[in-house]
Amino acid sequence: MDEWITVKEAAKIRNCTERNILRLINNNSIEAKKDGHKWVILKASLEVDSEESPNMSDFVSVLKAQLEEKDKQIERLQKQVEEKDKMLEESSERNDTIIMQLTRQLEQSQRMLVAHQEPWYKRWFSKNRQSRD
Repeated sequence: MDEWITVKEAAKIRNCTERNILRLINNNSIEAKKDGHKWVILKASLEVDSEESPNMSDFVSVLKAQLEEKDKQIERLQKQVEEKDKMLEESSERNDTIIMQLTRQLEQSQRMLVAHQEPWYKRWFSKNRQSRD
């Protein structure tokens, strides 16, 4: 006769968390069914042959490979951040130069505006005096 057990009991048998058992259910790795609102697992489906169980060293090597790939991704992202920082710095320098040029042009325009606000006869007489001196 088939023996059905709870997720909690299955986790104890497999020596893992209940969440891992639920993942196995979602992956159809173990036989389970809903009993009301709870899952029940066929106890026989939890027993795994030693040939089928993943070798721990294989698992560790896969994790190491994933870590190395993540390290490479982190290095690439750090380089991208450094490049963007450099571009921002160069852009800031260009902006500062443009602001200085515009400030000079504004000052020159203001001087010209002040000069043209004087009545024409004052400008004319001041030019004549300068040419005589």
